[in-house]
Amino acid sequence: MSGCCSPEYRKTVNEKETQVNNKGKEQLPLIAKIIIVLITAGGLFAAFLV
Repeated sequence: MSGCCSPEYRKTVNEKETQVNNKGKEQLPLIAKIIIVLITAGGLFAAFLV
């Protein structure tokens, strides 16, 4: 029985969810750093123009 409520199915879903979460954590800081740098650079550029 490999229905949605079987223990093996839940285990598999939990493992895949963990893998997806780990990949997201690895990529998010890089994207966040790029965004922070762009915002900071834009703010400094705007400060020089004013």
